[in-house]
Amino acid sequence: MNRFTQKIIILIMGVIFTIIYCEFLIYYVVITQCSWPTPEKTDDQSEVLKTLILTDTHLLGPRKSYWVDRWRREWQMHQAFKTIIALHEPEVVFVLGDLFDEGEFSSDQQFHEYVYRFYKAFQVPDHIKMYIIVGNHDIGFHNNIRRGSAERFNKLLNSPAVQFLTLKSNHFVLLNSMAMEGDSCQLCTEARQKIDNISEILKCFENSSQCNKLDLMKHNYSRPILLQHFPLYRLSDGVCAEPDAPPYSELYIPFRLKIDALSKEATEDLVFKLKPRVAFDGHTHYGCLLHHSYHNNNQNIDFFEYTVPSFSWRNIMEPKYMLVTFTPNSYAVNKCSLPRETTIAITAVIMFSLTFFCTYRKRFLSRRIAQIKKYNLIT
Repeated sequence: MNRFTQKIIILIMGVIFTIIYCEFLIYYVVITQCSWPTPEKTDDQSEVLKTLILTDTHLLGPRKSYWVDRWRREWQMHQAFKTIIALHEPEVVFVLGDLFDEGEFSSDQQFHEYVYRFYKAFQVPDHIKMYIIVGNHDIGFHNNIRRGSAERFNKLLNSPAVQFLTLKSNHFVLLNSMAMEGDSCQLCTEARQKIDNISEILKCFENSSQCNKLDLMKHNYSRPILLQHFPLYRLSDGVCAEPDAPPYSELYIPFRLKIDALSKEATEDLVFKLKPRVAFDGHTHYGCLLHHSYHNNNQNIDFFEYTVPSFSWRNIMEPKYMLVTFTPNSYAVNKCSLPRETTIAITAVIMFSLTFFCTYRKRFLSRRIAQIKKYNLIT
């Protein structure tokens, strides 16, 4: 094999390894650094529920992007999600809204294509349950929801305005944030009725004397986990002290209530009716951890709210997801990072540079060895 052929082989192998590492292996290297948290109270391992939470995937549409951009972002999210499922093996996945970037503008045909792309990018095995919550980019803000948009989303993605789940004795309430407007629209009215029903069910679980149905008495009570797209009431992200909170230039921008967060009235209504033990939401694309404390009629309700950062590289430099371990009496949260795009780019540049260096270095060493041999023969 001549020197030119050797150099070509080294170059090709280096390029192939760089592509494989930066497009596949780097996700394993980063994601394997995060693990499941352990709750404080784990007396019965059969009650431990391993939950993956992510949000704001924002699959791009034709209006604001090109096909290359759409392909690249979906490839990244697909590889990341597939690696998370393979390494962490969650039992349930919650997606907290804004699956699509242009869902509210889509025709029925475009929306069907959107749904197909989502399930192609975020495939889960049959034994893992996935629950999806609607976001404002999926159907529009409350005043801009077109007729049939909410129904279309519910039909294709099985996401009603309010959903009550019990998984391993953990109770979950999933909400459509746009249905928390508080007016007399049909979506809001039905949501309020469902929340009132869930409140009665939880009271029944807590105190059997308040049960009207015998089958409800069989469930154990624990305070529910609240999942939705909008954050609960807050005036800005200035209360957020997380390292992945918004940059300082955005931190103190006042929230537009009912658009950037729920209103104070809607938040208090949810808190006093449901008494959540923890809340998870998205929408802002950045992280936030906020302690809530509400007092009313001798009720003291304290809980933490976690705002989950976006899962898309188009929204933030370092997308994230959460691994949450639930038991009926406790929970534990681990916030996990995906590779930064800058890290991927720098890694690719370094590996390409090493490939070219090794190719050139081999040629240089060959010349030096030949020169040394020639010198030894002469002397």
